[in-house]
Amino acid sequence: MSTVSSAGSRRVATATTAAAATPPTVRQGSKGATVTTLQKKLAAAGFNPGPIDGDFGPKTRAAVLSFQKAKGLKQDGIVGPKTWGALNAGGVKPPPKPQPVTKGTAEAFVQKALAQKGDRYVFGAETNLNDPNPSKFDCSELVQWAAHQAGVSVPDGTMNQVPYFKQKGTTISVDEALRTRGALLYRPGHVAISLGDGRTIEARGSAYGVGIFNANGRGWTSGALIPGLKYG
Repeated sequence: MSTVSSAGSRRVATATTAAAATPPTVRQGSKGATVTTLQKKLAAAGFNPGPIDGDFGPKTRAAVLSFQKAKGLKQDGIVGPKTWGALNAGGVKPPPKPQPVTKGTAEAFVQKALAQKGDRYVFGAETNLNDPNPSKFDCSELVQWAAHQAGVSVPDGTMNQVPYFKQKGTTISVDEALRTRGALLYRPGHVAISLGDGRTIEARGSAYGVGIFNANGRGWTSGALIPGLKYG
């Protein structure tokens, strides 16, 4: 009569339990409850599988590939024992998207400009950006100086500033700039700093100097936010 040792029984039972604990392999085109489980685990790990609908489509495959890459697994889009094991271990959260670095505030920028009210306008003026209280500006120099004083750098000259902000992706509409304190308002050859209430602080011209002016109806063509400043 043959017998099976208790140790052998335990080994058989353990292998059977392990096999039962691992869901079947699934891949693009698979459907059903196992795929639903996969999608829920991917979503919990921070990888968007698309709708939780039990349909292993391209979106779910893309999430699987991203998860496999994050875990150092073979990137084949097939969810077999190793990928299931990593998912059952809790998965990983993808790294957060980098946030824009802020170095100063729009309000500090505005206050620096306001403090220069009454200064002279001199076309082409070149100001020491580290001077805490210059006496003369042109329009773009006031923006560059106040931004530097608030902790950020922008180019001099409206012809340089407009493409710079476009390249940085911070161009906004004129209407939005008029409503945003510390935004910039541009028209050909001139820039002003919006106070967000229909007024500006700007170096307007030799007849005006640096002052506060009505912003409405003055032919602005674009607006911009300064990268590195915190607005609102």
